[in-house]
Amino acid sequence: MFIKILKNKYLMISCGAVFGAIFSWKIDDIFIVNILGCFILGFLSELKVSKNIKLLIGFGFSGSLTSFSSWISKLFFIFQDGFYIKFILNIFSFLLLGCLMFFIGKICGKTQAIK
Repeated sequence: MFIKILKNKYLMISCGAVFGAIFSWKIDDIFIVNILGCFILGFLSELKVSKNIKLLIGFGFSGSLTSFSSWISKLFFIFQDGFYIKFILNIFSFLLLGCLMFFIGKICGKTQAIK
C-alpha cells in the first residue's frame, strides 16, 4: 500500500512542492533560490534515476523552490524605482548565472552517473 502511494505521480510532485516552498520561504532570496534550482535541475538531468524521483525533485521541489513570477515582480519594482542599469544587470546576471549553474549541475551529475 505504501509503495503504491509513493508511485502516485501527483503525490510525488506535491510532496516535493511542499518542501521546495518551505525551503524557498526560509531562504527568502529570489536570486539564490532560482540559481540553486538551476543547479538542481542540471544535476538531476544527468542522473539515471526513476521518473518518480525526477517528479519529486525536478518538478515538485525545484519547481516550487524557484519562482519566475517572484523574480519578475522584483524586476518590475527595480524598474519602477528608476534603477534601469540595475534592472538590466539583474536580468543578464540571472540568465547567465542560471545557465552556468545548470551546466555545472550537469557536469556534477555526469560525474555521479559515471561512478
